[in-house]
Amino acid sequence: MKSKINWGIIGLGKIAKKFASDLLLSKKANLYAVASRDFEKAKLFGKKYSSVKYFGSYEELAKDPEIDIVYIATPHVFHFENTILYLNNNKAVLCEKPLGVDSAKVKAMLEKAKSKKLFLMEGICTRFIPATVKLIELLN
Repeated sequence: MKSKINWGIIGLGKIAKKFASDLLLSKKANLYAVASRDFEKAKLFGKKYSSVKYFGSYEELAKDPEIDIVYIATPHVFHFENTILYLNNNKAVLCEKPLGVDSAKVKAMLEKAKSKKLFLMEGICTRFIPATVKLIELLN
């Protein structure tokens, strides 16, 4: 097993900045690559958060064999197409909420992930807040 998980990030806005800064705190994660439709934006973001690579297209990041998982922080109307792109390229996906704009798209995303035996999760931080963890523990 690898010592660090190589992350990619697309959609380099406010939420992605928070996620990237948090990745820097992890001993088991590495911000390997970032992508934007604007190469200069990707380059600036990548340098600020110590990314190994940066790309001017989402497809380039999808094809990089070193990426293990992609955090999708694009606007929600693009979550379906972005998620399917990365799943089709054998990348696990953590997609910002909402996972999809309708149940048919979410179902298709889940089916694709299952068929390829890949991790797919909607990024809802509430589940990981210590108070929520304690509440679940008490309820159980």
